[in-house]
Amino acid sequence: MMPLRLGPLLLPSAPLLLLLGWWIADLVARRLARGAGPRPGPALLAAALAGLLVARVVFVLRWRSQYPTLGAVLDLRDLGFDPWAGWPAAALVLLAWGWRRAPLRRALAGGLATAALVVLGGQALLSALQPAPRLLPQLTLRDLRGQPVDLRSLRGQPLVINLWATWCPPCRRELPMLLEQASMHPGARIVLADQGDSPQAVQALLQSLGHAGAPGVLLDGTRALAAHYDVPGYPTTLFIRADGSLQRMYVGEMSAATLHQGIQSLRGAKP
Repeated sequence: MMPLRLGPLLLPSAPLLLLLGWWIADLVARRLARGAGPRPGPALLAAALAGLLVARVVFVLRWRSQYPTLGAVLDLRDLGFDPWAGWPAAALVLLAWGWRRAPLRRALAGGLATAALVVLGGQALLSALQPAPRLLPQLTLRDLRGQPVDLRSLRGQPLVINLWATWCPPCRRELPMLLEQASMHPGARIVLADQGDSPQAVQALLQSLGHAGAPGVLLDGTRALAAHYDVPGYPTTLFIRADGSLQRMYVGEMSAATLHQGIQSLRGAKP
């Protein structure tokens, strides 16, 4: 799902919809629970936290080979959650809560239905309002040897293009993972398109990382890719279908698990 654009800001839509859904669900549940005695707020909060926890655990278990440390598991910036596991977990918490507190059953059921309507309906609405996917531009970049690479020649297989720069700290943290993953996905291609740096600066950074002359690195000296896709900052990763159309834009540093999930989504297969 594409991020939500608000003027110059590009925000992840899923967390915003979850927060909005929980807030509206709480308002609805409180209205339905008037005079019932116990407040529904603690139950809804417990359900939301349980759903998020289960969704995270299931996602990590699915991609456990990509989470080598506890720190990686606890780093939620990759937005790695499995919603199909989270929603049933939240529903079970509310079911258990309502089982012991009969006066709250109607309010909790209404709150859950409201949250699902806001989140799932909001996702469907945002997807419908997205502009038509932009195709790969007719653009020629240079590899580290100075040879031209026509981007449109990369069509025909799933393509991941990471836009980065040597001066960008999150890019530098993410770069070693991307360089290692570039050769680990048969049938898909990962391209690292540096935005605006000199070849010498790029080579120096790659050499310091032990990846001098990496074949997947291209130079976009005029930042034409960033302009074409209206990228708000770096790093930004573009997941592009085999026909050259953009499926998803991920803004910010991502994990190997998020990368794997995005590539599997491009292939239309399950891990």
